[in-house]
Amino acid sequence: MKTIEFKDKTELVIEEGVSLSRIVTEVDTFADLQKVSDTLTKEGNLDVVQFKTDGEVSGSYEHMALVDPLFHVCVKNEKIQAAFSLREKTEMEKEMEALKKSQEVQDGAIMELAGMVGGA
Repeated sequence: MKTIEFKDKTELVIEEGVSLSRIVTEVDTFADLQKVSDTLTKEGNLDVVQFKTDGEVSGSYEHMALVDPLFHVCVKNEKIQAAFSLREKTEMEKEMEALKKSQEVQDGAIMELAGMVGGA
């Protein structure tokens, strides 16, 4: 069995012979697509992605991004198939994320300092 595992350890069963440009998973109902959507769009969840075959890692990727649209859906053999694509983030995207994290740390430090000064 082939699976894809995300940073939060969520696993999706995927079809054999997939590539980053076309990953296909199957669910029983359209409502089950919500789990797929939540997994793919959870912040930071694509920072580490591993493909596994029978539990053994067969490919590992970091700093991935979802290619729009979220996924393509079709019905095959009374199952719902969702196909999606991943790509490596560009250097610009990585730099923007680092800058955002740095700004969040700085904002937190300023708020803490303001609290200490205001409480004195």
